[in-house]
Amino acid sequence: MLENIIQKATQPATQVASHPEGEADAGSDPGKGFLLFNRRPVISSAIAESLAEAETLTGVNQSEIRMRLIGQGIGVLNVQRSFNELADCAKDLASLGIPCGVVEKTAIMQTPLPPAARHIHLTPNALIFLDRRNEKIFEINDATDLLIILTDLSGKAARQIMTAMAYTGGPVDKQFDDILKKISMARPAAIFYPLNPSKPHKEYAAGVYVDSSLFSYIGLGDKMTHSKGGNFRIMINQALAMARTGITDEHFGIARLPGASPDWNRDASAVAQDLGRYAGYILAAVRQNLLPFVPEPELSEDAAAGDNEGPAGGKPSADAAKGLKPPPDMNYSRITAFFQTSLPELIVGLIVIVSPVSLFVAGAQSIARHQIFWKAVAGSGILLAGVLMFCYSLVLLYYRRMIENTPTSKVRSMSMGMVELSGKTRRCYDLLSSATKTPCVYYQCRYYRYQRTGDNSRWTLTRSVSSGKIPFYLEDDTGRVLINPKNALFQVPLTTQSFRGSYIPTLSLQLHDPNTKVVEELIPIGTRLYVLGSAHIEKHGRKFTQILADKLRRLKQDPEAMAQYDINGDGRIDVDEWEAARKDAERRVYAESLANGPEQSESVVIKKSGFGMLPFIIADTEKKVVRRLLFRTLVFLAGGLIIMGASVGFLVKLFQ
Repeated sequence: MLENIIQKATQPATQVASHPEGEADAGSDPGKGFLLFNRRPVISSAIAESLAEAETLTGVNQSEIRMRLIGQGIGVLNVQRSFNELADCAKDLASLGIPCGVVEKTAIMQTPLPPAARHIHLTPNALIFLDRRNEKIFEINDATDLLIILTDLSGKAARQIMTAMAYTGGPVDKQFDDILKKISMARPAAIFYPLNPSKPHKEYAAGVYVDSSLFSYIGLGDKMTHSKGGNFRIMINQALAMARTGITDEHFGIARLPGASPDWNRDASAVAQDLGRYAGYILAAVRQNLLPFVPEPELSEDAAAGDNEGPAGGKPSADAAKGLKPPPDMNYSRITAFFQTSLPELIVGLIVIVSPVSLFVAGAQSIARHQIFWKAVAGSGILLAGVLMFCYSLVLLYYRRMIENTPTSKVRSMSMGMVELSGKTRRCYDLLSSATKTPCVYYQCRYYRYQRTGDNSRWTLTRSVSSGKIPFYLEDDTGRVLINPKNALFQVPLTTQSFRGSYIPTLSLQLHDPNTKVVEELIPIGTRLYVLGSAHIEKHGRKFTQILADKLRRLKQDPEAMAQYDINGDGRIDVDEWEAARKDAERRVYAESLANGPEQSESVVIKKSGFGMLPFIIADTEKKVVRRLLFRTLVFLAGGLIIMGASVGFLVKLFQ
């Protein structure tokens, strides 16, 4: 919303949309309407505590309610009840802190675009839109309560925002001017509506539609520029400046609504029809005082849960949960991801891939003359796999004994080197799961499509996304420390959330599609974990030599400053003069360091040791890790001995 303009002085209300004339029978038929509400960047603690009651009122799973509430723009909830029952449900939800209204489906689907303008005329007191005959069809002046719906008919701006949402795992909050500039650089369009709820429904929806590609800005006069995008921005800003009040909406294509979800690959006329239906939703939201919307001024859900930020190894601060940085891009190639797997997977892969191929080659008729050689290769490959399995069983035994012999430390009193910790997870980055927007430290999400092929039908994996192993904090009652989970052996049971036919705003899946299923697995904040790894001190910031080099570089680029060191006045800096300049810069760096403190800082990080034999394990509890290691030790020990025995017997028989 535009923050620097006057908005309508209304409070969020609970009334519902009245039925248009001729549709009074909608109250007796179920499925005639949608629950309409505002989505928000975060869920306040009060709403989070009321989700269970909201589930009882609507019959919709509270995880799905949370998922639909988080985002940008207007959202809907499709509850199969009569119109009157939906009105009562909206009032009950409003009492829980979720202002809602009811919108009639048929009225939305039949909402047309307003008349299209072709020209504009700017006067000192009004902004007038004209049709192709130069007849006035809409005027904005100081008595106009204005609603502007902005969009990019090419979909480029919406795709960029959706990509940013997928990367950060959450809504992207940008200033209105930034969004307006992004929209105007593609194929901008706008709908202008006058807001006067006292008028009948049909007159209330009267407005004007501007498609920038078919519009002339000559009427802007001396404010007109050579840029079509610049003229579009001038028109929008002039309209907001002249109107008495103004509300803007720029979420078309981002807030996915039934019947108003554009397919950007279709032609512009089809997208414009979807825009008309989208305008029906926005008009209904304004009529029911759902817009303008001000999010709750409370702490977010994860802040209320104690996801507070503080220095590594120190006490967490109470109000530092805000301002988390977006998570880094942790997407690896498939080759990189393969080599980051645990050693048992590599061993099993070696057995599965090398051994059958070797056996096949050994029995191939085309190389019958060299059967002994290839049989020896096959036997040696199997023997190598057995030796690796046996050696790895000894490594697992070493890990198990190290876990049993290493005492559990507190964060405040831990020493450098191998350390064992236990605590709760806290976020280091603003990471939200891709589907449900749940605060977490790790997630992986799989999207399935139900497909029928002849007589067979099955769920087919269409896409899989993961946050990657992003650093997070481990916190106990004495402080917190940063965990860098790269190359760690993960043995953490993940929390699973599954949705079928659910609307996923980040990936623009269709609403209530029964052939869509989403399975999300994650490690939520507050999960208790056990960590065995190596504690290291990492330095951050620039070193003294880097600061000095940067200052000398800037000195070289400043002729006036360099002239001060030209003592003999010959117009150039010789070796002695440059040495004087360097010493002077060095003294300044020392002085700035003493005055402001050193730029370089240190923090403790738990990560994989540089020595490969030392373990790095992240698990749920120590006891479970010990049991799993014991089981895997026995499996690899027995498997290695059996395979080595079989391969040695095979080779002995071969060379007898």
